[in-house]
Amino acid sequence: MNDSAQPRQTWSAASPWSGRRAASADIWIVSGSQCAGKTTTARLLAQALPLAAHVEGDEMQRLIVSGARWGVPGDNDPDTGRLTGDAGVQYGLRIRNACLVAAAFSDAGITAIVSDTIINEGFESLIEVLEGRQVHFITLRPPVALLRQRGIDRLPEEIAFLAARYGDSDHPEAATLAERVRAAAEGRALNEFEEVMERGLDRLPPVGLRVDPSGLDPQDVVDLLLKRRAEAAWVVSAGQVAFERVSPAARGGGGARQGPRV
Repeated sequence: MNDSAQPRQTWSAASPWSGRRAASADIWIVSGSQCAGKTTTARLLAQALPLAAHVEGDEMQRLIVSGARWGVPGDNDPDTGRLTGDAGVQYGLRIRNACLVAAAFSDAGITAIVSDTIINEGFESLIEVLEGRQVHFITLRPPVALLRQRGIDRLPEEIAFLAARYGDSDHPEAATLAERVRAAAEGRALNEFEEVMERGLDRLPPVGLRVDPSGLDPQDVVDLLLKRRAEAAWVVSAGQVAFERVSPAARGGGGARQGPRV
């Protein structure tokens, strides 16, 4: 019998490899508002560890080649802040998929760091996938004024990134990008969901570690997270879906005050 006639070896879904979970393979969740430094922090954190993967939530969304629906003003419920329609479905799905990928890496012995704004239905998706696992949950909460300045500073880089990514101006993120460009020209806040995101972050249960990274360079933030990783540990529980209710007056410029905070 020649080699081409031999049956190929395949991995069974119930194979020992697929069911193995390495105790040293952590899952980190880095959340925060737009321009809080999530992506940079997560990438540097992955680089600081011996074997780690960075799972970026936006990239999960960009896997949708046609029909992608990025949220725009009017997509969210004014009372709850939750995204509605296709935008809401796809947001929840991208967090779910990011957590599934992170769990797969963890089970293979590879530390996973997920970065995205995880609020409302996104937080519920995280709990659905990771319930019972211990994660290190980080919320970056710089002052809103700093978020706004970062949004302005990084706009040229964002325009170049999306042009290189899609190759033309007609792409799924074109509408949201155009609005940010107009906002910058008119002196308005670039993040149209600023209030929704801040309110959603304020309402999260007091889990993990909340960090104000202003005044720290990105590597200092990573060093701090590694030093205080025990404070960030949280065993994911469905009981945490009872979101906190925080008034706008209690939020102030720097966000919520629940949970350990730096």
